[in-house]
Amino acid sequence: MKALFLRENNQLSLEETPKPVLQNDDDVILKVTASSICGSDIHFWQGDFPLYPNFIIGHEFVGIVEQTGKNVRKFGAGDRVAAAANPYCGVCTHCKEGKVYACLTNGMFGGGKLMGDLPGAQAEYVRVPAADSCLVPIPDHVSDKAALLVGDVLSTGYFAVTNGCPQPGDDIAIFGAGPVGLCALASAKLFSPARIFLVDVEDYRLELGRSMGATHIINPNNGRAAKAIKKITGGRGVKLAVDAVGLRTTISECISCATEGGVVSLVGIGPARMDDFPIGKLFYKNLTLKAGLVPLNNMDRLMKLIAEGRLNVAPLITHEIKLDDILEGYRIFKDRKDNCIKVMITAD
Repeated sequence: MKALFLRENNQLSLEETPKPVLQNDDDVILKVTASSICGSDIHFWQGDFPLYPNFIIGHEFVGIVEQTGKNVRKFGAGDRVAAAANPYCGVCTHCKEGKVYACLTNGMFGGGKLMGDLPGAQAEYVRVPAADSCLVPIPDHVSDKAALLVGDVLSTGYFAVTNGCPQPGDDIAIFGAGPVGLCALASAKLFSPARIFLVDVEDYRLELGRSMGATHIINPNNGRAAKAIKKITGGRGVKLAVDAVGLRTTISECISCATEGGVVSLVGIGPARMDDFPIGKLFYKNLTLKAGLVPLNNMDRLMKLIAEGRLNVAPLITHEIKLDDILEGYRIFKDRKDNCIKVMITAD
């Protein structure tokens, strides 16, 4: 089969490699029908994280079940499914407590030995462990494009919003109009907020956000976003501020624009240290700070919302290419060519 490897010296290489086989009784083998390039994949490629090279990359994907282990109960050959980027066993102590992000037995697809050594899904086939726990069925009328982001960025955006327990009529600010921020925007609409503020330095991303339901778009190149948000809200600020970027400036702006007693939700991977963190402002405004890795146990809920037409993040897929052309897809996504938001890789 064809698969994209991350090799020595941060080189991407599309190669022929043996097709995966079942290793455990709870495994399935999926024929990958669509995958996507994530910002994390770009970080891996650019050497931003310490990794052991020589692994198949990719963790956002959907596919068709080709083969199942004898203990798989929920799925059979021919089923269309979406997969969690970070598979989880469902039976360890953490999983039983709902903390599937801390599963004791699994890691992440396409992250190499430091992340569970699970071959990734930018390939024709992939082995999925603990299939009954971390796969969800795709309804017949839901396209691969509509379902593709459920197992990673859509779940992350939904998690970012639900961190704040929003109520109808609340004001919400989202910093970052990349894939996660736009998924947070789509998720925020489910809770009937009065206003959704979307902040980004790229106007084309802001315009997509406007078309997806942002009531106010703000480019901080034109002035401080927090100041503009406070002015529009009559000095009050927002109940929930989401950081989907992970920069010192965006985290600080989230804290500045949150109203007293509000919530700041951090899902952008930020700096390891932040010596100038505004702890005083957080303290004296009685803010709640929530941050961390997404638990991927809301995939069924999100797929149902997609199936019922309540949730749509397909507009984020701005480019579609074949697996044979995946290296060009990486260049398009990295350089944001042609106003790229997200690239979908389809089977040849």
